[in-house]
Formats: sequence, C-alpha cells, structure tokens
Amino acid sequence: MRKFVTLILKEVRIAFRDVGSVVMMIAVPILLTLAVSLAFGGGDATIEDLSVLVLNQDSGEIGSYLMTAFESDAVAEMVDATEVEDESGARAAVEADAAVALVTIPEDFSASVLATDQAADAEPVIVEVYASPTHPVGSSVVRSIVVSFVEQASMVAQGVRLVLGDLVASGAIAPEDAAAMSEVGERLNDRITALEAEGARPEMDVLSVSGRAFSWLNYFAPSMAILFLMFAATGGGRTLLSERTEGTLPRLLVTPTPAPVILVGKMSGVAITGLLQVLALWGATSLTGAEWGDPLSVLLSNVLLVVSATGLGAIIAAWARSETQAGALGTTVVLAASAVSGNFLPRMNLPVWLQNVSLAFPNGWGLELFTRIQAGATLSDLVPLWGWLLVLTLVYYIVAAIGFRRQFV
Repeated sequence: MRKFVTLILKEVRIAFRDVGSVVMMIAVPILLTLAVSLAFGGGDATIEDLSVLVLNQDSGEIGSYLMTAFESDAVAEMVDATEVEDESGARAAVEADAAVALVTIPEDFSASVLATDQAADAEPVIVEVYASPTHPVGSSVVRSIVVSFVEQASMVAQGVRLVLGDLVASGAIAPEDAAAMSEVGERLNDRITALEAEGARPEMDVLSVSGRAFSWLNYFAPSMAILFLMFAATGGGRTLLSERTEGTLPRLLVTPTPAPVILVGKMSGVAITGLLQVLALWGATSLTGAEWGDPLSVLLSNVLLVVSATGLGAIIAAWARSETQAGALGTTVVLAASAVSGNFLPRMNLPVWLQNVSLAFPNGWGLELFTRIQAGATLSDLVPLWGWLLVLTLVYYIVAAIGFRRQFV
C-alpha cells in the first residue's frame, strides 16, 4: 500500500512542480473561459445597442407599425433603430459596420397584408434584412424581430380574410363591400399595434427550471475544464511510454512490486492530478462569477469524469507504440471529441445524432451532466447519466488493460 501511495504522490508532484504544466492545466483554461464569455457579451447572454436602420417605403400604415415595434420598450433595450431614406447610404453604413442591419419595408407591404382577394400563387412581399456578416448574433436578433412581426401581422390578416369570406358566403355582406369595411380595418390596425406588447418581443434570456438565465460564462467554465482535463489525462498516460524509453519503468517492473500495482498506481496519480485540476478550475471560475450548480452533484460528476478521462488516456498509452505517436493520437482524439461534444460551442446547437455520437467520449457526458446540473437536475435525475458514464469508463479500462498486458507485463 505504501508503494502504491508513493507512486501516486510521485505523479502528482511531477505534474505540479512543472510551471508550464500548471499554466496549461489551470491558467490557460481560466483565461479562455473569461475570453470566450466576454466575447459573447459578458457573463449573461444579453445584447445591447444594436444599431438598426429602417427604410420604410410602404405606402400604407403597417410599415410604420414595424418601426414602432423596433421602438417598443422591450426591444429598445437591445436595438437602437433609426429610420432612413437613403438606401445606398444605409447599405454602405452596414458594409462599414456602422450598423448591424438595414431593414427595407417594400411599398406594397400594407396592401399585400390587407388584401382580401390575394391569389394563392401570388408572389410574396419580401421585407429585406440586409445584415452585416461580422455581426451574426445581432443580425439574427434583428431577423427574429422582423419575422415575428410579419408572421403575426399575416396571421391576423388571414383571420380577417376568413371572417370576411364567411360573411360574404352567408350573404351578410356584399362582395364589393368586403374590402371597404372600415370597422374591420380599424380592428386590424388596433391588433397590429398591439403586437408591440404581445408579439414583436423576442426573449433573449433562456431560462431553466433553476430560474437562472443562460450564461456563456456558466457554460464555458465546465466546458474548458473538461477540454483541458482531457489534455492532461492523455498527457499523463504518455509518461508510461516516456519512462519505458528512459528505462525507469523497466527497472520498476523488475522490483518486488507487482506490475499491476505499478501501472494502477501511476494511472491513479494521473487521475488525482486531473481531479485537483478540475477542482482548482471549479473554484477559480466560481470566484469570477460562474455558477456550476449544486456542489454535491458537481463534485460527484467531476470525480467520475476524471476517472473516465484517465481511462481514455490509459487506452492511448497502452496501445500507442511510442511517446510521439501517443502525443499525436491523444491530441487528435481530444480535439475530435471536443468538436463533436460541444466544447467549442453550445452543445444544444449540435444535431441530435452528433450529440449521441459524442457520448462515446467523456466530453459528451461531462457537458450533458453540467448542463443538466445548471438546469436544476436533482441527484436522482443524474444517477442514470452517472451509470452510463461508469459503463463507458469500465469499457475504457478493459481495453487499456489488454493493451498494458501486451506492452508492459
């Protein structure tokens, strides 16, 4: 037992005595977490002061209501809308990044929306959003506002058409009077005005059952911790190959200490190092404002994740033929697993099939666990995920054990 503990402590001391290793394991992920979260607008997913130009060519009244929607209290917190008349100048402003987008309302917009005899195959009237490619998030916000308004205005107008059609069919009104019903027109105008309060307000806070809004900092804090844990775990496994090349491992294997004790002790040292790494990142990012979730759930998830990542590192160390090959293979596996799991962008934006594929790696399970913890999942909710992660970890160690027997025993 004493030899086993000595091997573990040796691995931990080697990792934390190396200044470069400490910087890579702790300092770099913290800086990346802060940089990414600030790049996406600080801790919370809020957007402010998006400069939008509106060119209203509509000869009717509905175009002005879209401008009113941009000026409503809820939208005005995000958007600074300015009505313009010079289309070429407005496009130039967008191209020069002086504005996020130009919204052009066509001259026949009101007529198209209010038409009662519109043919089914009629060409749709297009409200154009000329967006800056350097502001994709802001452009999406502007497009959401326009789409919300147009869809609801069309829905209301279609409802009026149906009502007028029923009235004409029942003989209540003459066909020639359908388009001239001032009362219906007034009600439609009132309804479109009410869109300011009811419809044209895209909510930018995605709330979970925990009551917290989505936060880039909250997402990327565990994401970067998982990413650099994977690098540390695969790098720690390479020390076996390095010591074999240098002759240290063969000398250990001829001592009275059983080979499995030596191998398990060294990999346990890698696991302890990884656990200390993620705990340090958990504490450091929490001080900067990141909320990981329920402490007990986070702790248990971190422990299982570290053991699993170490298992993947053990597979690479057990089956690679040289330290160089292990390094290349480890980097490739980590980057590929991170890309398909969502370490570089929100996991929920990935296709479902890709999210399922990512569950072959610790990254996918880690992000799934922390996302649910931050959403308010209880311990009982997490037990199935922990169980599947343990199954994956067991598979890793079985495959690694076969490789270790082939190479080192």
